[in-house]
Amino acid sequence: MSDPRGRLLGIDYGKARIGIAVSDALGINAAPLGFIRRESDQQAAQVIAALAAREKAVGIVIGMPINADGSYGGNARWVQQFRAALAKLTPLPITLVDERYSSSEAEEELRLAGKWPCEPGKLDAQAAAIVLRRHLDGER
Repeated sequence: MSDPRGRLLGIDYGKARIGIAVSDALGINAAPLGFIRRESDQQAAQVIAALAAREKAVGIVIGMPINADGSYGGNARWVQQFRAALAKLTPLPITLVDERYSSSEAEEELRLAGKWPCEPGKLDAQAAAIVLRRHLDGER
């Protein structure tokens, strides 16, 4: 992303739920924002494009499922299709980031914070925050 200043949305894409996180304007921290129930890629893309506008985001980061050996995971095609649907609705740059182990890291963070067990949507939002943090850390 050309301008590291400004809020970014982080997305943990799932076929049932999509976790969402947001960064601060300086690109230092990422926090879970919530989740949406996915009915279709079109519906989810519309919600996320509107959320990006509301949050005055300058870019969107989506977790890409990558296997331990570095190959694309089975859901990679779905993520790429969702990215394409979202790109039709927003001019913002959309970056794909390795999401390997983000769900297990999210679960561990929630356990350490005493917030486990929790409903699945909170886990998805926490995973989105981890994906977004990875991107922010890589930009520094």
